[in-house]
Amino acid sequence: MPVLDLVYNPFSGSFRQQRLTALVAALEREGFAVNPLPSRIDGIDLSGKAELVCVHGGDGTLRDTVQALGDRAGQVPLCIAPSGTINLVARELGYAKQPAAFARHLHAAWERGPESWVKSPLYRLGDMPIVACLSIGPDSQAVARVSSSLKKRIGRYAYVVAMMRQIRAWPRDPMTIHGELADGRPFECEAEAAIVSHGALYGGPFRLSHHAALEADSVELITLGRSTRLDTLRLVTAALLRQSLAERGIADIRTCRRIAFDRCVTPVQVDGDHMPDCAYAIAPGGLALTYVV
Repeated sequence: MPVLDLVYNPFSGSFRQQRLTALVAALEREGFAVNPLPSRIDGIDLSGKAELVCVHGGDGTLRDTVQALGDRAGQVPLCIAPSGTINLVARELGYAKQPAAFARHLHAAWERGPESWVKSPLYRLGDMPIVACLSIGPDSQAVARVSSSLKKRIGRYAYVVAMMRQIRAWPRDPMTIHGELADGRPFECEAEAAIVSHGALYGGPFRLSHHAALEADSVELITLGRSTRLDTLRLVTAALLRQSLAERGIADIRTCRRIAFDRCVTPVQVDGDHMPDCAYAIAPGGLALTYVV
């Protein structure tokens, strides 16, 4: 009977106790020995005995779980039972939302074995894992404005409300970005807004770069030289219409191995959460996460 740590975020915008109870029951029916473990503001305590860690939450809870695993993040496989606000990683990997379907699919994947599971090279901002994305600019400013109580009530629409509130005082903070492309060449650019995407998706079901993927040993850097209201609207519109940002001249896109900013620009959004204090360099974390799918 595989031992499974089930990390859940009781503060997630879509968390429901009834759904958690159903998920535990479904996993136990499929033969898993489940340890439910709530996340806290100051971290996550894992059992240290689990053969598999399941995250019942969003990308932020997944990031915190990876942080809690430390060096063991490259050894203990993960899975995600979606319960967060946006769930970019779970969406890309195709995890089912309904507890019974999720448990059945997880059991089948576990029985197939590691050969079929997804390996995702881990990237970090300083010591902090990045499981999905990072941004600096108008959207990170909006994330910093998001009300946790409003997010609890209306989920992802709290980000829309925050963006609308900052339209009057629109942020524009130029920065110099440099680093190493995936082919080893150095680069340097000036930008007023930057998005770093480790997975294929950003902001929901939207692809900003066709090269982005969790399995890639690289990250996509999307930069706006100017981030006026109009420039940001053009980017959002192109994403909604599934148009190429690079071909339309809306943004520059680079496939990178290392990225550094000229200073610790704040605020920064990492995996949908506001990070008031952080490092200013992104680099490979030296291990790969394993997702059981």
